[in-house]
Amino acid sequence: MSQTQPKYSGSSSDSGRAQRWTLGDVIDFEEAEEQALSRENAELVLLEDGKALSRVFPGQKCAQIPRPKLFHAWLALVRERDTRLFGTSVDGVFRVLTVASWLVGIVLGGLAVPAYLTYNGEKPINIMVVFFGLIVLPWAITLVSVCFSLWVRGAPSKGGIGRIVASLLSRLSPEWRESWKSFTRVLSDHGKRVAVISAWSFFGLTQQVACGFGLGAWLSILFHVTAVDRAFGWESTLNVGAEIMHTLVRFIATPWVWFWKAGVPTLEQVRDSRFSHLAGMEATVVEATRSWWPFIIGCLTFYVILPRFLLVGVARWMSSWSLSTLDFRRTQDIALARRLSGPLFQTDDPSRTGHLGDVAEVCVPSFTRNGTWSLLLGEGLDTDEKTVCEQVENLLHGKIQFVARVEIDYADGNHQALEALRKTSDGVIVAVPADTNPVDAIAGTLNSFREASNSNDNVILLFGKVQRQDLWRRWIREKHLGFDLLGVPE
Repeated sequence: MSQTQPKYSGSSSDSGRAQRWTLGDVIDFEEAEEQALSRENAELVLLEDGKALSRVFPGQKCAQIPRPKLFHAWLALVRERDTRLFGTSVDGVFRVLTVASWLVGIVLGGLAVPAYLTYNGEKPINIMVVFFGLIVLPWAITLVSVCFSLWVRGAPSKGGIGRIVASLLSRLSPEWRESWKSFTRVLSDHGKRVAVISAWSFFGLTQQVACGFGLGAWLSILFHVTAVDRAFGWESTLNVGAEIMHTLVRFIATPWVWFWKAGVPTLEQVRDSRFSHLAGMEATVVEATRSWWPFIIGCLTFYVILPRFLLVGVARWMSSWSLSTLDFRRTQDIALARRLSGPLFQTDDPSRTGHLGDVAEVCVPSFTRNGTWSLLLGEGLDTDEKTVCEQVENLLHGKIQFVARVEIDYADGNHQALEALRKTSDGVIVAVPADTNPVDAIAGTLNSFREASNSNDNVILLFGKVQRQDLWRRWIREKHLGFDLLGVPE
């Protein structure tokens, strides 16, 4: 990543209102955050980003800005210098799919009705076939879409959906295959957060198709009954009487029968519209065969169109709610926010951002000799665990009882180590590479170790250059940390 000062196209007026997150934003943020925190020069680059954001939010420190707002602005910086992020393309695809789903549904509904209303005069259109084809079948498809959405919600953690789509697209285009490889990897790495949002998006698309299908069928039926004479009837080999059929029809028409009497055939019309192959069409009554189409319109309105509009609204609301409630409280989010805020001082020129005073005096260690210790190994320590334990025991003339790896600038990311410290009265030793910059985030972590421990013996052990020890001593004095400092030279 280049270390040149990034540009940001936003203005101060944009900073006054919260930006709305999208699915593509979340995908890009997850990837950008992981890349930023894993770089060797992460603190330097993110410090420069923090300075750029201070101009986007004048008069505010990064720590004062809500994280969703801060991170959305930071994502805009990253997108300008990293064209490999494809979240905006994902949002564009979903916008196209939104329009296409409505159009596809309307076309399918309009084409399905002529197939169900096939009528050659020899027998009436079977009302039960129309009901199951236009009403029941779409709900069966909805059940499948719900199962698919649940599968999508769980599959990204394993990269399942990405692998399936990638395998299909790879047969069409090598370029698409590479793009989907990246998409699959992002879903595999960050699928837990992305899946919740994408599941509702996929569900909403299926409901838009189903709702469009109902609208297309509704309009097509109105056209056909207006322009063409259609005869509807019912038939059954079973010994089903007109009374049972009429009761079933009135039950189905419960939502509208109380205000639209014409929307359900009468008992006489049900009886007169029954078709028998032996009796033929002559046994049916024209008025009775024409009385069924309002029933179909009512079924489409109350069992397809209105419920689907409601489900589309629920899917959009749930997707928006998932995006609006992103809290960014994970340990990696905390680390990113701290690095954007910048360190208390710069190690090359301490007076620029902090006042650490003169050279700190070397104090006599106050910890208990020949005690027992819990050893916490900070990240970046190249020395193997066994060697560190031997050096600590020789230096402190004590015994190591517990060893754990910790992240010294993730105050909330060391739950197991903190729980272990609460259960013991051993002293605490935090082994840190001497070239680590002592920033505010580390102070918060050290305080969490000290507060969790039941011992008053707290030691920071620096592995590296002796020249760095005075810097750490001045910083410990500035932050009022209750730690002794010892060094292990290279």
